[in-house]
Amino acid sequence: MRDDYLSPHQMHRKGKLIRADKAMKILLINNDNGWSGGQEHLKDLSTELLRHGVAVHFVVRANSKSESRFRELGVQVHPLPGHGLGDLLALWRLVTLLRRHRFDIVSVNREHDLFLTVLAWHLAFPLRKPGRLMMSYHTATVRRQLLLSSVDAIVCISEHVRAMLLRGNPAAAGKVNVLYYGIDIGTPPAAQKFDFNRTRRFFHGAGFPLIGMVGEFWKNQGELVEIMPLIKAVFPGLKVAFIGDDTNQGLVAPLKEKIRGLGLENDVIFTGRIPRERIPEVFFDLDLSVTTHRNEGFGIVHLESLAAGTPVVTYDEGGMVDIFRGENVGEVVEGGRNEFAAAAVGLLQDHERRFLMGKKGFDLICTKYSLKAMGKRYLEFYQELLSSAKS
Repeated sequence: MRDDYLSPHQMHRKGKLIRADKAMKILLINNDNGWSGGQEHLKDLSTELLRHGVAVHFVVRANSKSESRFRELGVQVHPLPGHGLGDLLALWRLVTLLRRHRFDIVSVNREHDLFLTVLAWHLAFPLRKPGRLMMSYHTATVRRQLLLSSVDAIVCISEHVRAMLLRGNPAAAGKVNVLYYGIDIGTPPAAQKFDFNRTRRFFHGAGFPLIGMVGEFWKNQGELVEIMPLIKAVFPGLKVAFIGDDTNQGLVAPLKEKIRGLGLENDVIFTGRIPRERIPEVFFDLDLSVTTHRNEGFGIVHLESLAAGTPVVTYDEGGMVDIFRGENVGEVVEGGRNEFAAAAVGLLQDHERRFLMGKKGFDLICTKYSLKAMGKRYLEFYQELLSSAKS
């Protein structure tokens, strides 16, 4: 570790983070074609790290969404060729990159990149390593992780992800840390949010109740469709919005067939992909945000829902449980469809309780899940990791 870095204690003066004399240099490896909550997290984290003077680099898949969107941050982006025959070229490029920049922290963010990165790390520095290598898990996996013993530290985004990882990799327990996501909070919910007759901003003309589920269409939306008749028995005017990119017909067509089979065509709204800047309008409109996904890594969308003053109903499974348990900002359901429907109906019937949850949800995000809080957690973790290299 370079002596010009501040210790974790030196980083705090009057409760504020300050930066070291020379910039910490971090490489975030996200060699993947897609774009989802994990990539949004990395973009937000990078913005916060840059604000504190950290030099951020990315390794990405060439011609991917990540390449173009991370470049928008103004950071150095290093594209690698795709897997297959391009692996040898990718390995050589990564070895060269590591030697040239001698990063303080190298963070792998997809499990399929662990083998390539560890190999490149050892080829680049067969003897003394100049920094620390870490692995970040954004989704739950129980698979045996080859070469996980080669990393200096592991970050999981929730207790659920941690527990699943250790099922298949129990020897890694001493290296695992849980660091939560954070979001850009924005302005507090408007007073109109807590009026069930409010004018909708995105779903124009929609009445009460309007509930929504945000996410890609492999997240068990079909179970929510099966729950809908139970809620409609109490609220015949119920509308459910499925919010997300619905262009993958292999996923969406069976869902629509189920909707038709239950005669719910007029009760469901498919929004398609919505720009992130409009998500607060969506959550302003929703009376409840719900999810029937049982294996969520953490769920940035749930933070966004709470930031907009919208309570969440979820099963007692998955990383999002870390957010809600003991906080009275949503309902964590034990059981199945009947219990889930009862929880949603109970909140829809009790405006005062639902609105109180919404207000508490915003306060929770401000204190625990802001970008500033996330940046502080990660900076302290990086500093501790670098400090451990000296001992």
